[in-house]
Amino acid sequence: MNQKKLRGIISMCVVVFAISQCQSQFRPPQVEVTENDTVGYTFLQSDSNYIQNASTLLPFLQRLFIQRVSGGERIQIVHIGDSHILGNFMTHETRVRMQNAFGDAGRGLVFPYKLAGSNGPRDFTVESNSRWIGNNCQRDQSPVSNYGISGFSLETTTPEGETTIHLRDSSVSHASPFTKVTVFYRKAPDAFDFELFDDQTNQTARRLIEDDFSSTFFFDRPVSQFSIQHKQVGEEQKRIQIDGFCIENELSGIVYHSIGVNGARYLDFARTRLFAPEIAKLNPDLIIISMGTNEAQGESGPKGLYQQMHDLITQIQTEAPGVPILLTTPADSYLRRKGFNPYMPKIASIIRRYAEEHGLALWDLYSISGGPQSAQWWKSTGLLSRDSVHYTKRGYAAQGKLFYLSLIEEYNHFVEELAREASGEDE
Repeated sequence: MNQKKLRGIISMCVVVFAISQCQSQFRPPQVEVTENDTVGYTFLQSDSNYIQNASTLLPFLQRLFIQRVSGGERIQIVHIGDSHILGNFMTHETRVRMQNAFGDAGRGLVFPYKLAGSNGPRDFTVESNSRWIGNNCQRDQSPVSNYGISGFSLETTTPEGETTIHLRDSSVSHASPFTKVTVFYRKAPDAFDFELFDDQTNQTARRLIEDDFSSTFFFDRPVSQFSIQHKQVGEEQKRIQIDGFCIENELSGIVYHSIGVNGARYLDFARTRLFAPEIAKLNPDLIIISMGTNEAQGESGPKGLYQQMHDLITQIQTEAPGVPILLTTPADSYLRRKGFNPYMPKIASIIRRYAEEHGLALWDLYSISGGPQSAQWWKSTGLLSRDSVHYTKRGYAAQGKLFYLSLIEEYNHFVEELAREASGEDE
């Protein structure tokens, strides 16, 4: 971003800040950190819980600020990773807190993992009367693959059928309603026709937006579920292939997309031809990449990691130029349940070096969580699961809170800088 444009954006933010001080209906610019947001385990390195090279996040922080004080912004966060992200325990903690602070604009990307034979998040259910065949970019070891936005793909040749996705939230009695669904699918001459509807509210959604990868539908009234009904209407139609669904509510605020694949490495996403182009269709304001655990499960992982990171990140930057990217290091874990992982320090070091050499933001969870052999502390406190690689729900909740705290620290620091700028102009 050039200096002239940067000064213009800062000046605009200063005006918004000043206005917010005299309009009581706006929330305070800074976000209060409550006791519920904190993590009290003594073995954590709390002094290390900050984002390195955070200046690269400036465009993202500016949009958060405008949304906080005046609204009207839809901010898209895309979090990419492996099984730690797939389960949605960590990202759920961060998502809920970010949406409480800046507004809830929707659940974001979901995929019918159950139909592809995979575990997945627990905040939505999937039912279908069709037979689907699914695969993902980690299982398919082809040199180049065609997986899209979720890293998964589903296909059915059943001539007619329905699949229903119902949002639920186990922490409350109901889930946030939505009105907008974007279907990511493969457009081809042999693809079935389909439509979206909701039986509960007796609505058929209107298809209003289409591009090369997706169709976007709108319901007139909020719904908590939708069904996609596909149908063969011509002899040339043989199948339908789905990459995922994006669920939104058309309000301003945060959409926090969590995209994970069991066993995924940087290499697996880098081999997917359509992943980066479809990610760009979300119009992200921040892209977070959290991998490294699976590379650390074998000696060969560290050897090619730097180049594999570069391959994936270059693809994303080509498709989504100028979007801030934040890398994270993995927390410590055991090696195949047998003992301390000797490869994890090297993996974390490579990720740190890549971020530094390419000017990317970094959240160093490996150091924050205690560094070498810290997995023993997570396990002794019930935060690490029985397989000694994944974490318990409490463990992921702790990581999600820590990540939220690091983001809010940078945001509040940004607001403080704006306040100083405003005070200087008033003098």
